[in-house]
Amino acid sequence: MKAPGSRDEMKAEYGRYTARRVLFIAAFAVLIVALILISITVGTRSLSVTEVYTYLIDHIRGRVYDRATEYQMWYDDSIVWNYRLPRALFAVLAGTSLAVAGAAMQSVMKNPLADPYTTGISSGALMGVAISMVLGFTVGGGGVDGFGTIINAMIFAMIPVAVIYIMAPFFNRSPSTLILAGTAVAYLFNSLTDILLVTTDEQTLSEVYKWQVGSLSDVTWDAVPLVLITTIVGTVILLFLSGKLNLMSLDDKDAKSLGLDSEKMRLVCLLVLSFMAAAVISYAGIIGFVGLIVPHMVRLVIGSDNRFVIPASIVVGASFLLICDIIARALDISAAAIPVGVVTALIGSPIFLYLIVKNRRAIWRWYPRESVRVSAPTAGRVTAASWHPRCWS
Repeated sequence: MKAPGSRDEMKAEYGRYTARRVLFIAAFAVLIVALILISITVGTRSLSVTEVYTYLIDHIRGRVYDRATEYQMWYDDSIVWNYRLPRALFAVLAGTSLAVAGAAMQSVMKNPLADPYTTGISSGALMGVAISMVLGFTVGGGGVDGFGTIINAMIFAMIPVAVIYIMAPFFNRSPSTLILAGTAVAYLFNSLTDILLVTTDEQTLSEVYKWQVGSLSDVTWDAVPLVLITTIVGTVILLFLSGKLNLMSLDDKDAKSLGLDSEKMRLVCLLVLSFMAAAVISYAGIIGFVGLIVPHMVRLVIGSDNRFVIPASIVVGASFLLICDIIARALDISAAAIPVGVVTALIGSPIFLYLIVKNRRAIWRWYPRESVRVSAPTAGRVTAASWHPRCWS
């Protein structure tokens, strides 16, 4: 007879728990495909899933509809391929970037209220947009109607991160200090943006507002390549560092005793996730709540081991933003869809309040309750001998 709680039993239990997490991720991956098809059907021109599938397959096979004799099919094909498909794919990429960046930010900052915009990149991006639209100045002279505004948003979004990175050696690089520094920089950029906006006209204010709340209405194929690259590269890097992100939940001294330089690791992660979020902001504006609530929901279901939290954040973040975008287009007001950032806030706020009420600090533990004294070779991963489901409950 094996003693209760033996190594073999714990190993089998850990295997079953891991299988459930993998199944959770796989289920949401399938859901994404279904949501993409549904997303393409929603709009002022109603199309069925079968019609959308037919247009996609025909376009891939190279079929071209004659505008004169097949105008309706040509028009539907144009809508599906040139507008709705890139918007749906961008929603997947944006949801992935923001959710993964949020999960990493909360881990490196050890703060459940952290999100991808904690370092002030959203305020910097908004200032870049305001400078482009109000003053007509764009970095590189790209023009307000071209990529100039997007380039401005990308560059100015990284300025707060650069300021914090440059100033880091001069102050304590603890999570609380970095959060305070990001808040200070954000307030500075917001005040400068407000000065610009009070001097401009209503039309410009309306355009800046779309960036401020986040919208996917103007997304085309041109927006996909940059966000695709930053999403893939950033996610791969953070997945590679997921074991070290687990150690970031420990005290910096404990992490250092296991061979991890927490301060350097924190700055590297901030740089990576800031590029991911900045790329999304530069095309779609400031889409809130995705990077804040998705990691919380994931941790509540599968625990806080970042080796699973980050992959789960990919699929849940993409699904969440796709659902919000579908709702935004379905709620047609005055022939104009609601900005997706408004919907994420409407849905995200109640969910976040629920998570606060259901606050369980233990979901942040990836390590056993009994001890965090693990050897350096096993740092960042949980072994069957040391694991127990209660560690994540």
